[in-house]
Amino acid sequence: MSKHGIDEPEEPAEAEPAVNVAAPQPKRRKAGGVDWVRVTAYRVLPALAVVLAAAAGGLWYLTSRHGNEADRTAVIKVASDGTTALLSYEPDTVRQQLTDARKLLTTPFLDEYTTLTKSVIPGAEQRHIAAATSVPAAAAVSVEENHAVVLVFVNQTVRVGDQPPTSTPTSARVTLERLGGQWLIAKFEPV
Repeated sequence: MSKHGIDEPEEPAEAEPAVNVAAPQPKRRKAGGVDWVRVTAYRVLPALAVVLAAAAGGLWYLTSRHGNEADRTAVIKVASDGTTALLSYEPDTVRQQLTDARKLLTTPFLDEYTTLTKSVIPGAEQRHIAAATSVPAAAAVSVEENHAVVLVFVNQTVRVGDQPPTSTPTSARVTLERLGGQWLIAKFEPV
């Protein structure tokens, strides 16, 4: 007991020094208590990678979007106008209209269309069949330097003689190829 009546703890006997079993760690440079190696490895480098990836993606988006806008507009117009020309005719001028439409095509579709028109022309002339086609909407699916795909929505009204006309809405996938600087229809697939 001490002179104040409080038990004081006894001083421990000399303890053996603790043995550190772990391997000594290399000293890292710290400035102001900040471990800059960890900060760089786990925060700065990943943040920099994200920023660079976002910048690259944004640049790609801007250049591909604006660089292709003129081509997108051109292929949509060619596909829309071409679809109208391919599917519209009057009984008195069907031969000339469908022959003129062939100028908008390239192989392999040119051969298919030529074969098809050989059966359509006589029927349209004999039975007085007229077809009026419009494309109310179209969208470019893909546009590359010399190849494009456009989805067209088609409204076609067919009149046979004096009978009431029948309307058929449909859609088609139009594949275009650029040959000699001009977009031509290479495939026309109803979907």
